[in-house]
Amino acid sequence: MKIGVAVENFTSPGNEPDVESLKTYCLKADELGYESIWTWDHLLLGSKNVFPVLDSLTLLSYCAGVTKRINLGSLYLLALRDPLVAAKVISGLNYISGNRLLLAVISGWYKKEFDAVGIDFNKRGKLLVQNLNIIKTLLYNEDINISFDGKKYEHVTIAPRPKQPIKFLMGGYTENVLKRVGKMSDGWLSYYYTPDSFRTSLRIINNEALKAGRNPENFENTNMVPIYIDSDENVAKSKVLEFTNKYMDLPKWSEATVESGIWGSVEKAIEKIEEYKLAGVKRLVLIPAFYRLEQMIIIGEKVLPQFL
Repeated sequence: MKIGVAVENFTSPGNEPDVESLKTYCLKADELGYESIWTWDHLLLGSKNVFPVLDSLTLLSYCAGVTKRINLGSLYLLALRDPLVAAKVISGLNYISGNRLLLAVISGWYKKEFDAVGIDFNKRGKLLVQNLNIIKTLLYNEDINISFDGKKYEHVTIAPRPKQPIKFLMGGYTENVLKRVGKMSDGWLSYYYTPDSFRTSLRIINNEALKAGRNPENFENTNMVPIYIDSDENVAKSKVLEFTNKYMDLPKWSEATVESGIWGSVEKAIEKIEEYKLAGVKRLVLIPAFYRLEQMIIIGEKVLPQFL
């Protein structure tokens, strides 16, 4: 099973991302052997209490320049983007990173962002599918002519194009979205899902893939969960709970829960990660509580070697 790690590209209100700390974090993750680093994507976050956010792909571009091996992943709000602009940015980042880009495209949940850019929030699912199809067409073909939503791409070619296909995972939780993943995506990304919830949803995706004549074995999948290592299990759990309450919004229409978290000793962490592996998780992205560097290092040195 691949093990990735999340990066603090947004902070709680009153704080700001620290570039040097992010650089150290990414370099250390690369050195320790994590398979990927992952950023979060928002144009806006928070109203009265604003969460400072570094653009997800901008930060990954910076990380690409300071790392050598590690893959670069993002939860990417594709429904908010113009597909031609997004295709150009994606192509460029993948090129300069040496084909290390991974994207989990999502439709979004924060209505304020959609209102701010004049996009109908209620059409975000449709826009996600439309934009993904257009971007794939632009990335892998020359001299494209497309008309949609009053826009025209005439004789458009994105260059340089990817030397190998970029993996586009799709985030989502409802049954209709899971079926969509099985029909058209390269894989699925979930967030704060327990092994049981992950297994149940993955079964829906795999069944839909088979109906569409696709092989589920070729699919990527990823689950993101919080983690804190401490010999005192109560202390570790309290850190995960505090972090989740301060930083995260768990979709009420999903089975996302803080009980998906990993806390306690190194041995307990390894045991819990094994449960995710048995549930069919191919990539587990760990979110160290409060993104503490020492936690990422402990996990990298004591837990990660068990899964390499």
